[in-house]
Amino acid sequence: MKRSNLIRFIFTILPLCLFFSFTSYALTGSTFSSSGNHLIYVNNPESFGLNSGDLIYLYGTDLDNSYKDVEFYHHLYNSWSNAGACRVGVAITNKGSEPAIITYKGSCTATLDGYNFAVIEDTAQVLKNFQNAEYQTVTLNPGEKKIVWSDDFRFTPGFSEFVYGRAQFKSNQNSGVRMRVFAAGQTKTAEEVFKEPLPIKGVGYGFCGELSYSEKNITLDADSSNNTNLCEWPQSLNTYEYDGVVKSKTGASKYHAGNYGVVYNMTINNAANKKIIISPKWSQDRSYATLVYSVNNGPWIVGEKITTGMFWIEELGYEQIANVKFMLPGGNCGNYYVSFE
Repeated sequence: MKRSNLIRFIFTILPLCLFFSFTSYALTGSTFSSSGNHLIYVNNPESFGLNSGDLIYLYGTDLDNSYKDVEFYHHLYNSWSNAGACRVGVAITNKGSEPAIITYKGSCTATLDGYNFAVIEDTAQVLKNFQNAEYQTVTLNPGEKKIVWSDDFRFTPGFSEFVYGRAQFKSNQNSGVRMRVFAAGQTKTAEEVFKEPLPIKGVGYGFCGELSYSEKNITLDADSSNNTNLCEWPQSLNTYEYDGVVKSKTGASKYHAGNYGVVYNMTINNAANKKIIISPKWSQDRSYATLVYSVNNGPWIVGEKITTGMFWIEELGYEQIANVKFMLPGGNCGNYYVSFE
């Protein structure tokens, strides 16, 4: 397929920003379908204390021969004096009678936490790196437990830490393999991770659980003058955008609001010589935004961080049918408006 060069200019001209005032363009509801892998999203609680002596079991599930994605988003407190070595990661145990070959890939960041908009650049880069990461394998013998993937860091005294990661795992066995997401000191072992009787409780507003999807699919028409709202929250116009929750931790939200880390897969008809425009729903509480996207199955790109009134715009190429995928990185808010010109 012949493609035009990607355009990554960000326009700040005021009249263009008024395009998203919705005074003359209708905002319509959309119907989605689900596909992809199961996605385990762990951000509830997203804020908790951690030091080198702690071991916190966050979420667990079975692993079989289909990929499961894992994403976590945490603000970790250190009592303002701790310089201990800690990690967040995934431990896996093989309870079966045959060796289990685990195939996996991942990306993670751990940075000083300021509860500010700087983290949205880190999360976008992690998602891009995850998409481009190479798979690795490790073998677990029957009865063996192992920390398969983790990100290690050391607290800076006087500061908390922000950790964000995305990974993907599968086993060559259909049963007998189980995984746990955890946060702990670096000396803690997989054996200790699996001795924890219960995961830490949810605290109410964030999602922690497992989804039956890692993609939401939608077909759009570039000739339409309507605006489409993706990552819509609270739910209003869209249908099936959040259907597919396998399990939600008790005390947590029942829906993965915003669908962070989910690939929105857009098939676009009448796309020849058109451009797609993606704009956040700006508000007083949202002055910056990022996204990660791919056009016509090209490389994944981190959209530049933009501020109030700005948007992203990309050429769709010369074919009548185009494809655009995007992911909402953690630290952003939901509601991204899509239109065409």
